[in-house]
Amino acid sequence: MALAIENCKGHLHVFSDEGEGSGSSGFYAVEPAIPDGQGSKALILGVPLEFQEIVQPTTTLDDKRVLYVFGTAWNNISLSGILLLGEQDTRGDQLTKLISWYNENRVSESKESVRVSLGTAAVDAYVTGLRLGQANPKTNTQMFSIIMVTADVEA
Repeated sequence: MALAIENCKGHLHVFSDEGEGSGSSGFYAVEPAIPDGQGSKALILGVPLEFQEIVQPTTTLDDKRVLYVFGTAWNNISLSGILLLGEQDTRGDQLTKLISWYNENRVSESKESVRVSLGTAAVDAYVTGLRLGQANPKTNTQMFSIIMVTADVEA
């Protein structure tokens, strides 16, 4: 996949037409894929994943420390990326495609999980939120995050 991004005024976005759907350089992926817009694309830049246990630390009256462990918590994962909105001074339809993808895959609408690939690991997760960052009119891009909780993690 050819990919070139120059993040300055007079920007250049180059990517191949090998197929539909989002991706960066092939390391991160989400299934179902976020569809590409006309002359625009959603690139996944990172997938922060947080594992947690449910614990209750406490201290006794004689200054001993006790850690009660209750099990595994719902783990948080987010999919961070950037929308390439097309040629400068155009808006493209990538933002509409992303919002439609969110509405179709959010847990209140679809009871199915999405699959996020992290190179050698895969995570099934439920989509619980969408966060849009500020747009940059100079480079015609917009940051986004999809918020999820994990259903299952495969290493």
